[in-house]
Amino acid sequence: MKITLIKTITGEKLIQELEETYGSLDRLERLHDRNPDNMKIYTDLDDWKYYQDHLDEVIEETKGVVTEKLTLGKLEMEMLNFIKYKKPESIRELARMIHKDVRSVQPKVRKLEKQGLIQFKEGPKRKLMPILNYDKIEIEV
Repeated sequence: MKITLIKTITGEKLIQELEETYGSLDRLERLHDRNPDNMKIYTDLDDWKYYQDHLDEVIEETKGVVTEKLTLGKLEMEMLNFIKYKKPESIRELARMIHKDVRSVQPKVRKLEKQGLIQFKEGPKRKLMPILNYDKIEIEV
């Protein structure tokens, strides 16, 4: 099974993510000077320099995965859909939205997190808010 994960962001959002990772453009340049063969640092530096002048440009990041381990049933697909469009503020709220017991939803949500499809952000009252990591997930069998 081939899975393509697609995330669409702007140049401005990319720079914010790079700032969270590296702190500043100067720090990233120093890292590059110390590690000139590191391709990740090189591409991040190149992207930062380009997108600081193209903040509104839309970037489509894709990540391809070939696996037999991903199991997405009807409930998991429904949860991903609700997380993307209804934006529940907690796992308990997600369970209420899909009319399931939180004890049956919790392990499935954790599995989606482990597979990298969602992440958790601290929400109101320190609740864990599920966030979909990608704008589009394409599955080829």
